[in-house]
Amino acid sequence: MTYDITLTELSPTTACHLRVRTSAHGIAASVGGGLQNLYEFAAAANVAPSGPPQLAYPGPVTDGDFELDLYLPIPGEVPGQDPVDVVDLPGGPAARTLHRGAYDKIPAAYEAVFTWVHEHGHTPSGPPRELYLNGPDEEKSSDDYVTEVVVPLLRR
Repeated sequence: MTYDITLTELSPTTACHLRVRTSAHGIAASVGGGLQNLYEFAAAANVAPSGPPQLAYPGPVTDGDFELDLYLPIPGEVPGQDPVDVVDLPGGPAARTLHRGAYDKIPAAYEAVFTWVHEHGHTPSGPPRELYLNGPDEEKSSDDYVTEVVVPLLRR
């Protein structure tokens, strides 16, 4: 698959957040369960999501256990309720691309974005994120999933 990389400006976003610990084999269940918790938190707080669910890798992905940050954008501030907190994701420049297809093929999108970032002299400013524009809840086939891969950048 060929990836078109674009430079964009991210808007600051308020989101409910949950950090989960998982393994490569457990990632689907951890992400699915974690996002369900975030949607339930938003419903209990009487706020509707204001953007697509997101995932970030705050540290290295290893063969063992690793952590994931799950986000669900919401309008305005609401108090967190353990284990969910509410955070502000910073805005700023970012490199982005769209991945169409199964989640297990997303590493190719990351490789394309990080190659572009390096070739264009940019510096990442935080963990990359996946924005799930559609997925198993909307599509019957994983070939039709659309995920935006975003790498926040330092402003030059």
